Amino acid sequence: MITFILIALVSSASAPIMEPPDGGGLVINEIMLDPLFSSSTLMGQWIELYNNSDSWINLSGWYIENQAGQVIEFSTILVPPRGYFLVGASAIQTENGNYTPDAVWNSFCLSTQGSLLLSDRKSDNEEFLAWNSSWDLYPGASLERVNPGWSASDQDSWCHSVEAYGNGDLGTPGSQNSVYSDGFGQNTWAFIKAFVH
Repeated sequence: MITFILIALVSSASAPIMEPPDGGGLVINEIMLDPLFSSSTLMGQWIELYNNSDSWINLSGWYIENQAGQVIEFSTILVPPRGYFLVGASAIQTENGNYTPDAVWNSFCLSTQGSLLLSDRKSDNEEFLAWNSSWDLYPGASLERVNPGWSASDQDSWCHSVEAYGNGDLGTPGSQNSVYSDGFGQNTWAFIKAFVH
């Protein structure tokens, strides 16, 4: 009877897989691909990293690479446990949509159909996601990870933001995502799915 119940759950439910935090807990948590309230699309783009662990993480040796091979490399910067780190195209609030990044990138951009690799040169820790027009993309809204423990590569792990910031775009740069969920049912299903596989 227990076997029958598990099989029924696996065949009828759909939820992202829970996975151990990548990189000792450093994950891509939110991406602004297509801002509307910045001086240009490129100037309003940003990426939010989240430390999903109970330890400090040094970004030295870490990098982000996009689908075009453009790279953001980080120096010695400490991200606190359960803390956020925001990197974007501009620190000028009148052109970036009115938010404050922790760092600014050079020669890098995001695409509405693209990919990101977060990796550490000192270890084999990495995380990869690729998105396209079938994802929950919405002009003027960031793409938020529903739960930082869910698989980054699973489309169901991401939703567009529903909370306004700055000049009017939707997103939560530097704070908990507006679509965050840690529901018992979702986590229970994710555990079962991971266990069965």
